[in-house]
Amino acid sequence: MKTIFLMFLSLAALLEVPTTQESVVEATFNGYVEDLYDFTDADGSTYGFAEIEPSAAEKYDLDSTDSVGKLFRVTYKVDTAIDEDEEEYDILVIVDLKVLE
Repeated sequence: MKTIFLMFLSLAALLEVPTTQESVVEATFNGYVEDLYDFTDADGSTYGFAEIEPSAAEKYDLDSTDSVGKLFRVTYKVDTAIDEDEEEYDILVIVDLKVLE
């Protein structure tokens, strides 16, 4: 019985799906710069989002200059990718957008 329990416990650990935590920032859109959607928050921190999910992209056209200077509430997640040297790096992905002003 103990062996069966340990097998189920091991199987559950192997099947555990990592969860992606979303974060939110209120920031001003600076434009699409060097293949990144560039935002700056009130503290001066900058955020370069490499990707935008289709549902968020449908709300606002960040590829045009119409949204530059507007304050947004940006919901985003951090994905991990592997470069050509097999090193991991983070990619910021916009999940949702809302104009605040």
